[in-house]
Amino acid sequence: MSWIDTDALWRVMVASLVGGVGIAALFSVGLIGLSSGRTVGRVAGGVCFVLVIAGVLLGVYVMLDK
Repeated sequence: MSWIDTDALWRVMVASLVGGVGIAALFSVGLIGLSSGRTVGRVAGGVCFVLVIAGVLLGVYVMLDK
């Protein structure tokens, strides 16, 4: 009998790693897109920043909903 729910622990670890790395990667791609100087790059950068903001707001909502 285990006192620690390892299945839930793995789910939390994977979700936090994917979320943390994903948000940072999107932010980086957004910066690269904005600095490219091309219209397509700027649009892609803007989309990345919108996704970053949506991810942050979702995280805040989930934390405050508990």
